[in-house]
Amino acid sequence: MVTYFGLCYTATVQTSFYASGFLYSLKTHRILLVQNDLLWSTLGGEAGAGEEAQTAFARIINQLLNLNLKTKDIYPVYDYFHDERDKNNFVFYAEVKNSKEFGSLKNNTFSWVAFNETSKLPFTAHSKQDVIVGERVINAKWRANGGQFF
Repeated sequence: MVTYFGLCYTATVQTSFYASGFLYSLKTHRILLVQNDLLWSTLGGEAGAGEEAQTAFARIINQLLNLNLKTKDIYPVYDYFHDERDKNNFVFYAEVKNSKEFGSLKNNTFSWVAFNETSKLPFTAHSKQDVIVGERVINAKWRANGGQFF
């Protein structure tokens, strides 16, 4: 188990779980979210038994966006039992230098959004909380680094 800013994160999971989160642009300080119909959510997907949560998040992002994330740029936010999915959900954010446009995929639209704009968006139930906690983790890291991102 790894502790990150006081939050618990289990590196390896033995059962099926869900991995989700967002990309965070260091340049624009915006996060990448997905809109399906009217609701916004974080990016995510199913992971398999024995797959490491961080690796699962990187794989899911690669499948959704054709973007290869480096493990060193992926940070745990927190994890919880997702009652609607009936499984654990591990939430991450990944730092990216540029906010590349991803457009649409199937019925999904990807958009970069500032944290202060998220309060105006209609979210899926758990995604809103994931974004709120994610912003707190990012702000804690920023403060710990003396107000700078590296």
